[in-house]
Amino acid sequence: MKNYSLGILFFVALVCFCQPQATNAQKKKPPVKTAPVQKPSTSQPVKTTNKPIPPAQQEVILSAVEDAVIKEINEARNNPQKFLGYLEEYRKSLKGNVLHLPNTTPLVTIEGTAAVDDAINDLKKLPKINDLKNSRGLNRVAKNHLEDLIENPKLGHKGKDGTLLDQRLLRFGLVGLLYAENISYRISVAREVVLAMIVDDGVKSRSHRKNIFNPSFRLFGIACGTAKDTTALCVAEFADDFSEKK
Repeated sequence: MKNYSLGILFFVALVCFCQPQATNAQKKKPPVKTAPVQKPSTSQPVKTTNKPIPPAQQEVILSAVEDAVIKEINEARNNPQKFLGYLEEYRKSLKGNVLHLPNTTPLVTIEGTAAVDDAINDLKKLPKINDLKNSRGLNRVAKNHLEDLIENPKLGHKGKDGTLLDQRLLRFGLVGLLYAENISYRISVAREVVLAMIVDDGVKSRSHRKNIFNPSFRLFGIACGTAKDTTALCVAEFADDFSEKK
């Protein structure tokens, strides 16, 4: 395969052979009147021997990497300045516009150190932000899309059946007014996944970075795995609210 760019491109850009490291989809829904949103239950399902457990009641067990991604994102939100040191180390991994991370194939970036410097300047000014709570429903949304990406990483934010994020969310529950999706490619270490999203190389709007540090987001879902072509993948879902289907 060709060198993969660390640049992050939207939907149609994913059909080119330069695979992005992270992609983002964000959408704000127009205000609508809805019934009060109920919080997903955190109680353990009761197993029986003669009746299968409905998928909506099954727990999604997080892997060590998935759990670590959540912790890294919350650490960044709680103490953005702490990540300045991590970004400085990340910057040292760049040789020209090529990123050399441990145990990772060198990645060709679009902006080189410019995107890292931009992230450093941003984080210097950011205040402490509330933790994101892991949502079982959003974990299921992320896992559902990850299964499609495992088959074909070039799908980006579009499912193999053509569905986009808003449609996939409706499969599993009722989302609030604000939601977004980040997808990371070619990196399997949790902190480096989060750093790449914060750097947001090649994305003028820095939407991945904004998603991570958006105080309006309260809930988070994650699913990480490896595609059939060995590409490392992480799908991250963000929402201000989400009521899982029962």
